[in-house]
Amino acid sequence: MSIPSPASGLQVYDNNTNSLWYYNGTHWVNTITVASFGDVKSGIQTFDHSGWILLDGRAINTLTATQQAAAAALGLVGNIPNATNSYLVQNGGVMGAVSGSNTVTLTQGNLPNVNFTGNTSNAGTHSHTTDPAAFNSANAGSHNHTTDPASVNTSTNGWHDHGFTDYYYAENQGFSWGWAGNNGNFDWDNAGYSYYHNTDGNGNHTHTVDIPSTASSTAPDHNHSIDVPSTTSSTAPDHSHTVSVSSGGSATPVNIAPQSLTVNMFIYLGH
Repeated sequence: MSIPSPASGLQVYDNNTNSLWYYNGTHWVNTITVASFGDVKSGIQTFDHSGWILLDGRAINTLTATQQAAAAALGLVGNIPNATNSYLVQNGGVMGAVSGSNTVTLTQGNLPNVNFTGNTSNAGTHSHTTDPAAFNSANAGSHNHTTDPASVNTSTNGWHDHGFTDYYYAENQGFSWGWAGNNGNFDWDNAGYSYYHNTDGNGNHTHTVDIPSTASSTAPDHNHSIDVPSTTSSTAPDHSHTVSVSSGGSATPVNIAPQSLTVNMFIYLGH
């Protein structure tokens, strides 16, 4: 109303709202609404009307002087509350404050006390075989490979000779005897003697053969295929195996908002 200094109790009819208003000494009151500052209501209106201000979070300093004074008296500072996607509740919190959420994410502590572990069926005495797949060694560039066979002994082939004893033979006399230390063989000397030697028999024995290490020719870059043979565990008595079952969850928030009628929320701050 634009009446300056209205008298307390003055009544007027507003052609805009088609309702009767009266002045209570501090502000104008619509007799249709009969509302007090701070009253909250819901409605399907989409804009401010008859002193009712849409709770959309706007700055308080955008309201009229009367509405700003009423908001201050109610303890509202900065902005009016934004009631979008909010529900009215008397929870002991700060008046006009918006808090909480319409979703909740369950954690393990929120789940029933269910043990997801268990045992496999008991299959009796059994073992387990594993056979790793064949794989290749790393490619180490051009290189060769050295092999050094271990020393081996020949087979024992019975009595035979290897050491030697020297003999000399007198050509004209027709006799011979051993002569140690001669290193000749059928050498004639000035006395008419000939010399020869014979190996000594040393009994059954073997000979050690040591083949020296050899290296293959250097080949281009290459690797080597390795195939680990399959192995089998030792057989154990009847036993079972412990398994752990995943819940398969992804911690997706659960919407706890019930089915609802869409309305707007308003607070009465007057004109």
